[in-house]
Amino acid sequence: MSGEPSGAASALDGEGRLPFTLRVGVTGHRALDRPDDLMSAVQEAVRELSARLSGIAGPLPTVRVLSALAEGADRLVAAKLLEWPGATLEAVLPVPPDDYLGDFGSAESRAEFHALLARSAVTRRVPAVATREEAYERAGHDIVDRSDVMVALWDGRPAQGRGGTAAIVRYAQERGVPLAWIRTTGEPRVEYRLEEARARGTREAAYEFRQYNAGGVRDFPLLVRVERDRLKPGSGGSAAVEQAHEAVADWIVPYFVRADALASRMHRRFRAASAAIFIMAAAAAVVVATQVTFLPRRDWITMVEVVLLALLLVIPVVTHRRRVLDRWISYRFLAERLRSEYFFALCGTRSRRVRTGGGSQLFDPSEAWVRRAVLEIIARRPPVHLTPADVPALKQHLSQHWIRAQIRYHQQAARRHGAWETRLYLATNTIFGITLIAAFLHMLGAGQHVDHDSSWGLLLIVLSIGMPTLGAAVHGIRTQAQFRQHCQRYLRMAQLLEGLEGKLQRARTLEQIREVAIETERVMRDETSAWFGVMRFHDIELIS
Repeated sequence: MSGEPSGAASALDGEGRLPFTLRVGVTGHRALDRPDDLMSAVQEAVRELSARLSGIAGPLPTVRVLSALAEGADRLVAAKLLEWPGATLEAVLPVPPDDYLGDFGSAESRAEFHALLARSAVTRRVPAVATREEAYERAGHDIVDRSDVMVALWDGRPAQGRGGTAAIVRYAQERGVPLAWIRTTGEPRVEYRLEEARARGTREAAYEFRQYNAGGVRDFPLLVRVERDRLKPGSGGSAAVEQAHEAVADWIVPYFVRADALASRMHRRFRAASAAIFIMAAAAAVVVATQVTFLPRRDWITMVEVVLLALLLVIPVVTHRRRVLDRWISYRFLAERLRSEYFFALCGTRSRRVRTGGGSQLFDPSEAWVRRAVLEIIARRPPVHLTPADVPALKQHLSQHWIRAQIRYHQQAARRHGAWETRLYLATNTIFGITLIAAFLHMLGAGQHVDHDSSWGLLLIVLSIGMPTLGAAVHGIRTQAQFRQHCQRYLRMAQLLEGLEGKLQRARTLEQIREVAIETERVMRDETSAWFGVMRFHDIELIS
């Protein structure tokens, strides 16, 4: 795997790509007899787990180490893996840092703790509990829950109390987290314990990251520049809001542009394939009716029908294999989450779903990798510091570029879907009207002679046979696209956003603005999730 991007330049140069990062949790003893001898085993274990779970062998993986930074194994593994390119540290502390120092026996140990803590990209502390043992146990469980794999430096003996190495290893196995057990007695050797369900979830997420990163985005720098300009605060606003915009746009816009572009690409492919299924089915019927009626001796024309029917079999297989629908939904879901993250960053808040999220895995791969991607991006979020004096400018910016912009989008989308619903409804009625007229004229004997049918009569026969299939195809396209349902959904969403716009205008403090931002994101996420659930059942299928 390649190194993890860092900074706005990397996100832009990499066209918003997100290399997969393996989250490595650490547990182990504080007292180790031969710590240096264990380090090669640690490196071997992480390499092997990475190859098994990510599907990539060879280069050092990009890792994030999750460690409580206690003496012994926690620090040794963290320090070793931080030597790898792009590696980061997430510290999970059982108690506040000042209190934690009392557990370390020397000034040298305390200095080592401070040095590692300073290198931590994220520092988290478990909620306060009644006893220190329980705090250690909670920290160990938290590390297991947030990790893809665990590295345990363990002598194999039973735990001496709550939160001990053996207890955390047992908890990891109960949770199904892939484990590398490095024995600390005798010659260091590694034993692997992989729970297939959890390992499969990590492998699928890694695969989706590779697929997401694989394709290029045409005119990517131009798209980024256009999006940045679109989000730029208007003149006369707060200088602090303008500076915040620059920092946040540097961070999020390249990621958003990639997700949005790939979602649009998959949407076009899905719609094209879906329409092709209906159109080719109708075309096959028209071709055979035309051949039998007008050119009965030209049997080779039936090859056209055979080709069309073969394509009807191939298109669903190809779209399923490439997971066009799943990727369209996932990429769109990711793009909408990133759109909200721009405004969350300006407000200095976070989605409550992200803040209160549980473990590291959701076992639907379409959701697991998206959640993981969002968390990876949020980890790079720049700090923003606004003051009460910036409230009017921030309100104006959120109103103009987020809520009002989304109201306009949903209103326009409702009109567009409503127009398509009307066009296809009229087209279907027109086609069946033509069919009715053709069948009626044929019934009356129009174009028929005693010994043969005229060209006009033959055309009526073809129209009577072929037009119903064309009408069914148009109706199928209309039903598959759900224009009427989406029109109503967009109108309802615009109304909800108008209510939130009113709340935003009544906000007087940064905290009130943040609450409106959280509610806006929740409403939009719920709507996107509902759409996600409905569209999952509208994949491309062979017409029967």
